[in-house]
Amino acid sequence: MFLSQLMRQSGASASAARNLWRKSENPFISTPQAWLTDLEQVEEKKRGIIDLHPDVFRVAPRLDILHRNLTWQKVYRNVQMTKMLTKAEMPGGGRKPWPQKKTGRAHVGSIRQPEFIHGGFANGVRGPRTWFYMLPDAIRLQGLCVALTLKHAQDDLHIVENMQDLQNGDPKFWQDLCESRNWGYSVLMIDDSDVISGGLAEAQEQLAWLNCMPVYGLNCYSIIKYDTVVLSKNALEKIEQRLLQHLHRAKPLNLKYRYQDYKEKILNESRAEENPNMPPIV
Repeated sequence: MFLSQLMRQSGASASAARNLWRKSENPFISTPQAWLTDLEQVEEKKRGIIDLHPDVFRVAPRLDILHRNLTWQKVYRNVQMTKMLTKAEMPGGGRKPWPQKKTGRAHVGSIRQPEFIHGGFANGVRGPRTWFYMLPDAIRLQGLCVALTLKHAQDDLHIVENMQDLQNGDPKFWQDLCESRNWGYSVLMIDDSDVISGGLAEAQEQLAWLNCMPVYGLNCYSIIKYDTVVLSKNALEKIEQRLLQHLHRAKPLNLKYRYQDYKEKILNESRAEENPNMPPIV
């Protein structure tokens, strides 16, 4: 009753119920919902209510699993290239600084020993060193569901009908739109396509706090980094489809990932990138 009154006051039309795949029949699990809006004008105009899958947007808030995902994303690409030279690798002669005996001084065999200036390092860093490891698929899937659940519970997850071919590309329009809808200081737009056209693409190039991302790039770090996450309706359906497909797949979720199997792919992933302004960093 309250929901129908609220929709009549806002001028929204009731949306058709979505067919949620493998939705639990447990009466104690409620179906989360979200408003469906558009990006055509500054004022928010609600188009209807859209149902969200409870297995994706209503899971237990496991902050420990979310922390594991965030830590993994921060360190698994790091490669330490520092290599501190030992006594034998230091350039220059390694002469004996003074005689072995009858000087009253300590026995020293080379001026490149660690206690001397310009000497080698005894226990230095010996790179290259990698922190590569892969989380199990179950942890990564649950981490995404926890991040989406937290954003929806905090009212920082919004659904729009379309992001493509929008008319207005003025940055002031998008700044007023986000301020009027209380979308926070940074906004992440997620669409099912990796090519954004129209006004959103023009504004995104000029606004540092507005970013766009395809569905296949969705990750826990980006979801938590941005204050507000905006999904298109097609992106929502694809996210639920892919997450539910992997959550209910027959293959095991604890596959083993070894660095030696992915070493060549990681080191060569930026070989084809040739950008003079933003050179690739491995």
